[in-house]
Amino acid sequence: MQKADTTEQQVSTTSLSDKDLQDARQVINIFIQAWKNYGLYPEDHVNTKRSFENLVAAFNNFFTDAEDLRLTVEKDRLLCGSEIIYKVSPEALSEDIITLLYRDGIKWIEFQEGLSLKEITAFYRIAYKYRLFAEETEGDIVTALIDEELECIDFKAVDIFWQDLLLTDFSQLPPPAPPPEEDSQLPPPAPHPEEDADLEETEQSQETEEPEGDDIVARSIALISDDQLELSNLDYVTLQQMVQEEENWVTTENLIDALMIILKSQSDQEKFEAVLGFIWEEAVETIEKDRFDLLAVLLQSLHKLFSPESPTGKDWQSSRIDGFFQGLSKPEIFQLISDKLLQLQTIEFDKLKALGQTLLLYFSPELIPFLVPVILQSRSHEIQQMVSVVIVHLSQRDIGPLEKIVEQHGTEMGDKLLAILNRLQGDRVNKILFKMCDHSSDKVRRKAIKELVGRDPKYAQKLFLLIDDPSKEIRTSILAAFANQRSRVLENMLLNYLKENSTKKDPAHILACYEALGCCGSNTSVPFLRRILLKRGWNSFMGSGKLIFREGAAIALALLDTPKATDVLLKASKSRFKVIRKAFDRTKTISDVSGENTND
Repeated sequence: MQKADTTEQQVSTTSLSDKDLQDARQVINIFIQAWKNYGLYPEDHVNTKRSFENLVAAFNNFFTDAEDLRLTVEKDRLLCGSEIIYKVSPEALSEDIITLLYRDGIKWIEFQEGLSLKEITAFYRIAYKYRLFAEETEGDIVTALIDEELECIDFKAVDIFWQDLLLTDFSQLPPPAPPPEEDSQLPPPAPHPEEDADLEETEQSQETEEPEGDDIVARSIALISDDQLELSNLDYVTLQQMVQEEENWVTTENLIDALMIILKSQSDQEKFEAVLGFIWEEAVETIEKDRFDLLAVLLQSLHKLFSPESPTGKDWQSSRIDGFFQGLSKPEIFQLISDKLLQLQTIEFDKLKALGQTLLLYFSPELIPFLVPVILQSRSHEIQQMVSVVIVHLSQRDIGPLEKIVEQHGTEMGDKLLAILNRLQGDRVNKILFKMCDHSSDKVRRKAIKELVGRDPKYAQKLFLLIDDPSKEIRTSILAAFANQRSRVLENMLLNYLKENSTKKDPAHILACYEALGCCGSNTSVPFLRRILLKRGWNSFMGSGKLIFREGAAIALALLDTPKATDVLLKASKSRFKVIRKAFDRTKTISDVSGENTND
């Protein structure tokens, strides 16, 4: 099964024949009915079993004319090619399986020939388990399907959290208030007589509702000119005292706007630094109080105010601002963020998005090691997911910190580190993936193998030594990687392996090796396979696994499917030796031959 990815893949829009569309619609109708039954009855109920059996039969019937059925998933419908074959009922929108697949980011899903009842059952079990968005439910359909490693169900998905994160336009965050216009100092015009009553009522309401302190600051600044915002020496001393007592302030967006206006108005470098120091204290306080949304507003406002594109910015101002943002990369700030994230059990999604964007835009990749404990220890799946996204994108700027993580925490991170690596590209990332092939967890190793071979089939050659791995799952994974390509190099490696000491190996493993040879080999293997299958030296030996070599050779020849291989099989089918004919008979059930099942 193909992994989830953050990139979309073009789905064919070729028009299908009327018969193909009719067959596809019939399969999907049974597919939807099976989902409804699964929601009504237990998994082992006769109705559920019957609906699954009907669905498998429908797929098998469809696959008599096609190798797969790929469907594009949209919010309220399924498309086969460019044709709509199913629309979600408005009454069942929240419960329909198509809605769930779309919700979790699946762009298209493909059912392939060979689809079994076991895989269909697993697919529905996963979709049903994650049908609700509940805080106590960790995981989602995409992640669970990847972990399940279904062989005949493929899909492409986007990371919903990151997709939603990108949809937030940082330019829409409240910008600093613009400098007041000159006539803003003029008194407001006198009200018309008919407005007197409304004015009196407004004044009375203002007497009873006291505005908050930061509102007063913001309103007052709006009536002051830039010259008046220049700090006097007394103001400077007062501001220094305020920095020491900043815990008495309550940071809000209005206060941030006011501070930006004051900062921009300072022409004296020392006073500019004093205001900037106060803003630094406010930034730290937003982290300490979990106000990551305000941290985003503050940093965005500051960056926008003194960006290189700003026509009014001065070199010394830009230098001080650069120093401010470099200060965010101090270990103590990294540790503070890590500690706060570990303490959080839940967080509003908007604040989580704001934090994710802030870490990506204004923090250095050196933050990555401080985020590792969050991935390992946080109880919040949403926070873990956000942190993983941040690590991925920071690593795209500098892979170095992630490489250090592998040395220190690679084993304990396991699956979570692999999920990060799968989203990154490059030789240095591939080198880390090869290290993950030595992980203590067979599951992690198997996924690392699959990811590497998916990136470049030639990597299977470098992993050949895993053919003798103690783990049955790893041996199966590596042989499956060999079988997925025609390769002279792999063919020669397998031939040498089978020639040298295969008699000492497990018979089932040897049978799987012959099968892999048939899938990746060529006519080069035919002479060797002919000797194994037709040689008379083993005729009298039926025990000790001897027959398995003849059977393996026959299966490999059938899978080679070349004229030379077919000639050898024809001779075997007419042999006067029963043991040879018996080996040939195994080729009639090639679809059932698998030395080791990858789903075990």
